[in-house]
Amino acid sequence: MTDTDYKQEFKSLTSELTNAVHEIQDPVAIATMLYSIAEEKKSSNLVTRNINAKLDTIALKMEQLNKTLEKLNVYLEKREQTPAAKTSKRDNEVISFVKQKKKISAKELQEKFKYRGRNAASARLSKLFKEGVLEKSFIGREVYYVNKT
Repeated sequence: MTDTDYKQEFKSLTSELTNAVHEIQDPVAIATMLYSIAEEKKSSNLVTRNINAKLDTIALKMEQLNKTLEKLNVYLEKREQTPAAKTSKRDNEVISFVKQKKKISAKELQEKFKYRGRNAASARLSKLFKEGVLEKSFIGREVYYVNKT
């Protein structure tokens, strides 16, 4: 709406009131109308105040969300820049063995590298799985590991 549109709308809204004020010379009637206008203004102000309070709350929450997103982005950037954990010589040997065999179980790793127990071999394979080097698959009760690439 343009300024002219607002002026015309205001005139149409107030013209009846202006005419009534000129026609009615009764001070009580005029006071009643003024009181009604004051009450309407009060009501409008309350609505406006509530809208502004809600907008302030939304703005505050948006600001908090932006700060959280900034922290998350900083964390993700640091995480991407952190070099991956270096694999040990034994890890490289295990990876080579997995590539050679295509898939292995903890029992096969235990036999190949002469681990005393299957838990040590399983722990080594689990570690490489958690680092994202190996993938895990289940065939029956047996867990097999394959090279991820």
